[in-house]
Amino acid sequence: MKIITTLFLSFLSLAINAQQILKQEKYTGTIDGKINISFYLKIEETGCPSIIASGIYKYTDNKTANWILLDTTFSEKAQQYTFVEHYNTGIMLLKRTSETLQGLWISPDGKKQLKVNLKKIKQSKAEIEKMEDELEKANYSANDC
Repeated sequence: MKIITTLFLSFLSLAINAQQILKQEKYTGTIDGKINISFYLKIEETGCPSIIASGIYKYTDNKTANWILLDTTFSEKAQQYTFVEHYNTGIMLLKRTSETLQGLWISPDGKKQLKVNLKKIKQSKAEIEKMEDELEKANYSANDC
């Protein structure tokens, strides 16, 4: 009985500290009004508790393009996000509303600043799972030794 109680308490503590997904959102839109992109944003609460966000995007006109992993910091209250492309090829400074992400893409040298306009689209459960797989692959590619 003591073993069962110990196992139960162990699983309970894992469940309490598990991350809870708050949002899984896909957006489509443009950079500079002419470069079409797809964008995936995941917001979750950790067991600490703190809120973290992760994201990926890709150029939709380039069918072979890989998803670009974004390192994310944000202000939850202001809904302002800073997305740094994992290999430091640019950053996005975006403001999130209930239906949009809008702001700027900035080149690493700061010389190019292009407007970003994205609109949230509805997704099926299968599409969300596909986006989660893409996020996992991007994380694996970027962080695997």
